[in-house]
Amino acid sequence: MKEIKVIQDEIKPVPVEVLAEAIKSISEGIKKLRNGVLKDDALILLIQHASPTIKSSGYKANARPTPKQIRAVLEGMEHLEKTYLRNQKS
Repeated sequence: MKEIKVIQDEIKPVPVEVLAEAIKSISEGIKKLRNGVLKDDALILLIQHASPTIKSSGYKANARPTPKQIRAVLEGMEHLEKTYLRNQKS
């Protein structure tokens, strides 16, 4: 697994509120996309065909992401807000 390090500028750190708003926007955007005119199967097919091939350790040397993998990513993105943000009291 590739390790990713995120280094924040010590002089001008990004406020937590900016990150929280981005997470909320991503979740809401995916919810709108999945509740739109296209069915999930159509979205998955479009994403799969637009995706580059990736190296696989399985029997296929190069393959596109599977529908199951794409669905998992969409569901994960949809649940970012619920997973990482606290409920805001109005």
